Amino acid sequence: MSSNERAENYDYWQLALKIHQLNEIGSMELESSKLLMGILQSHGFNVTERFMDIPTAFKAERVVGNGKPSIAFLAEYDALPGIGHACGHNLIASSAIFSAIRTSEKITNGTITVIGTPDEEGSGEWAGSKIIMTERGAFKNIDLVLGSHPGDQWNVGTQSLAVQDFEVTFKGRAAHEAANPNSGRSALDAAILTYNAVNMMRQHVRRDANFVMHGIIKEGGTASNVTPERAVLTYGVRSTDLNYHTELVERFMKIVEGCAIATETTYSVKKIGLLFSTTKINKILSNTIRDKLLERRIDCPPLEYTFNEMPKGSTDFANVSQVVPALEVGFKIAREGTPWHSRESLEAAKSSNARDALRTIIEVLSDTAKEFTENRKLREEIADDFNKR
Repeated sequence: MSSNERAENYDYWQLALKIHQLNEIGSMELESSKLLMGILQSHGFNVTERFMDIPTAFKAERVVGNGKPSIAFLAEYDALPGIGHACGHNLIASSAIFSAIRTSEKITNGTITVIGTPDEEGSGEWAGSKIIMTERGAFKNIDLVLGSHPGDQWNVGTQSLAVQDFEVTFKGRAAHEAANPNSGRSALDAAILTYNAVNMMRQHVRRDANFVMHGIIKEGGTASNVTPERAVLTYGVRSTDLNYHTELVERFMKIVEGCAIATETTYSVKKIGLLFSTTKINKILSNTIRDKLLERRIDCPPLEYTFNEMPKGSTDFANVSQVVPALEVGFKIAREGTPWHSRESLEAAKSSNARDALRTIIEVLSDTAKEFTENRKLREEIADDFNKR
């Protein structure tokens, strides 16, 4: 059989289980992306491989009627290194594929697109591919973007943290720690001083900006009797306020410089990956989807409640929300309080609860897309809400 014929045999749950089994890490999702493209081709979508010159990305499009408006569903399908699909991206992939297929079956006019977005977890060459796509204009002609993410509760309008990672390298001067320690300049001292200074900074930051900073000493020397001439730190700086995030990074750089001066070492700093933005919440879109969840007797907290919760992570979906009305709906697959990126969430991503929630989210997203194509007033309200924020 051809790959397309095999793809026709997959339903939404079989696809989720297969992606879970393939367990391909970011930027290496060769079989996963091939399978997703095959399913979409078998349902009448025109598929472009290597979208935006990203090897495991794709774009699949189906035009119905006059082709307006244009709605995109975003698929993620990368696993976490070492643990697999403990973030549930197998479910995100299936949700995007079958939400698009169901939408194309329900509507009379519109262009339905699925964009395969690799490496959301940031483990490979194309980490944060949605950011790359956003910067290259992938969403320029899209009117609405819909996505989903599994978790321990149903929600709409969840905030995310802007994040930028850094690698700091200190260079000192090696010497024998007993014979002539006065000749040495310790790069490790600079790293430890930086680590402690960052911890001191935590007391003097804005509480409302949800500041988070996490780091490790990646390298600190080779032998206890040799002054470390090289030390390396990696840090992540996060906040829900983009402008304040810039200020925090500037303060971090001053700490690094000051610690180098204090220890008579030199330093260099390089960014690791791209800047993940904050999420631009669309109130109209969020409440529209929440209403559809409530109609199905699903307990989904009000937008105001969710928006005021402490944000728990970062995502490149946020960058998309800055350029087009977009929403990533949270759907419950595990008991409340389940730690994510854990063995528990790995098992939850292939559980019966996940199967039932996935079926629901596919119908909710496709119904939302259908209403968006038919209701001009809703489209205008969503666009107005986006433009004023």
